[in-house]
Amino acid sequence: MLAKRLCQLPLSLQMRVGRTMGRLLYWIPNKRKKIAHANIKHCFSTLDAAEQTELLKANMVATGQGVFEMMSALWAPEKYVANRFEIKGLGRLKQMLAEGKGCLLLSCHTTSIEWGIRGLNHALKAANLPVGHMMARANNNTQLEAHFVVARKKFVDQLIDKKDVRTLLKSIKSGHGVYYAPDQNFSYQCEFISFFERPAATATAPAKLTQSANIKAVPWFCFRTGPAQWVVEICPELPSMGSSDYSQALTEMNQLFEEKIRQYPEQYLWVHRRFKNQPEGVEGIY
Repeated sequence: MLAKRLCQLPLSLQMRVGRTMGRLLYWIPNKRKKIAHANIKHCFSTLDAAEQTELLKANMVATGQGVFEMMSALWAPEKYVANRFEIKGLGRLKQMLAEGKGCLLLSCHTTSIEWGIRGLNHALKAANLPVGHMMARANNNTQLEAHFVVARKKFVDQLIDKKDVRTLLKSIKSGHGVYYAPDQNFSYQCEFISFFERPAATATAPAKLTQSANIKAVPWFCFRTGPAQWVVEICPELPSMGSSDYSQALTEMNQLFEEKIRQYPEQYLWVHRRFKNQPEGVEGIY
């Protein structure tokens, strides 16, 4: 595969190519750019038109680089991971895992998320702690998915289908964290919870799992801080997760996601139709 060969290039060069691809994404008319524009227009309504355009440009560049970050997560040599990540709050996760307690590692879809998973697991492995397992939706292309599975298992050990709750709980009970990003549009088992002051179909699974199975939810985030440098932040547990008030727990989760996204707004996956499903009577934005 061409992608595997590209991932042998110096990491800084890979990221530069990704940013160039992102600039092309901005200048060439395409569906994803239109979706990102609609999301930014509604989520950052306090920005004027020129500021929204600048954010859209930056998001296309970040999205292009994100493609190469994902490929690097899958196929770049291990030497490229070392010294590329600043990891904040690692102590609280180390303590939990050292005690044999797994957890749900909640995050949102930043453009660096998969690269961040590899970086965090690299740090956990170096500390002789169980690496995180990963919930992932299977790619529709079965041949491509086969390549993804082989590559991902080199740094996460275990892949879990998004509907396989039994395996997820087994991983957590055996002392592993499980990476789970529940921030995309859902059409089942969801509630409409505010996200950037707009109703967003939000999966209820994180709240139900933490409450019914008595497991911890630990939020974490990965953002790019330089052309080829990243920060992973591990946050304290969400107070409302584990309670029977699912709406409050999900509201707290979305509020945290929004708070972190606003720090690096160009690095969120705005090309996804996050607000595709809306409550009856609410006009769509796409």
